[in-house]
This record gives sequence, structure tokens and C-alpha cells, in this order.
Amino acid sequence: MGGRGTFAAGNKVAYTYEVDSQNYPDGKFEGVKVIVGAPGTNLHKLPESSHSSGAYLKMEPDGSFNMMRIYDKQHVLRLEIAYHAEKQLGQGKVLHYHYYDERFSKNAEGDFGRSTAIRITKKSRIYQRYKKFFKGVVL
Repeated sequence: MGGRGTFAAGNKVAYTYEVDSQNYPDGKFEGVKVIVGAPGTNLHKLPESSHSSGAYLKMEPDGSFNMMRIYDKQHVLRLEIAYHAEKQLGQGKVLHYHYYDERFSKNAEGDFGRSTAIRITKKSRIYQRYKKFFKGVVL
């Protein structure tokens, strides 16, 4: 799975997301854009590459944290933090992250990937750095 010719690969692809101004009047939570799939796209995840921001958030309808993706200066996805079920980490929702290979958002096919899920604990550096975004997360 990869970016499949995304913006980060230098392709002009349609941007099929919108800022969530319905739940976030300025479209941001803690300074990061909260986005949703544009009507009719049936998109429920975050983009594989960024058009303009260094990070995007996906929040649940109740306002709790679901996912954050962080991109490098070339718009390439590098880190994903998520709060959902992850079989390899046990049952129920678990806060975890994946690192993405720098080729992920650039290759349509071939060798690229992401790390296995890594659990986030309150002692984790990632937790300390991003905890302000983890609204509603139970560790």
C-alpha cells in the first residue's frame, strides 16, 4: 500500500478532503487542521500525502481523538498516531503509532511500507509530545 501517485510524488491530484468547520469553527484543534472526506467521496481516513499542512487530525463525531498524520517538508507521510483497535496490540481501542517509509507517499508500487503498530504509553516520548491532541483517549 502506498501513496499511489499522490501529491507528494509530484502529481496534481484532486484534494478530496475538507476542513471540519462544522465541529471546529476555525477548522483546527490545538492549531492543527481537522479534516473530513468531502461529500460523496466516502473517505474515512486521512490523506497519504499533505497538500499544505505538516499534520492533519481526524476526530470522532463526539470530538474525541481518532487519528493524526504528520508529514515532512516534501508532503510525505512519516508518522501516524491512531486510537482504534489494533489486533497485534490486544483487544479494544489502543493508542499506537506507525512510522512510514519515506517512499510511501511517492511510489505507486514497489517496496515501501510502515512499521508495525507500537503502543503508546504515558511515558512514551510521542505521548509527551502530542498528548494535547488525545482528547478522550483512555490509556
